[in-house]
Amino acid sequence: MITITEKAKEKIISVLIEEKATMIRFGLQGGGCNGFTYFFAVEEKQEEDDFEFPLDETHKLVVDSASSMYLEEATIDYKKDMMGESFVFNNPSQK
Repeated sequence: MITITEKAKEKIISVLIEEKATMIRFGLQGGGCNGFTYFFAVEEKQEEDDFEFPLDETHKLVVDSASSMYLEEATIDYKKDMMGESFVFNNPSQK
């Protein structure tokens, strides 16, 4: 199960509101020699085999079934400091 911190939820929801959307996809895509890379994409359609993670009453994060097996214990966090702001991914399954 993916854990989404409160800071990450707040940021994702603010992005979705700005984009006038209710759903964002989180997953992995091939990254060549460096392996997989994480991605977010605003979505309009949920696939039948997607896993759903509610963020609040109207917004949700979805993960495709292929990515989910690599993200089972992952944590999505968000940090903002003097160096900038970014999402931080902690994935014990990552090698």
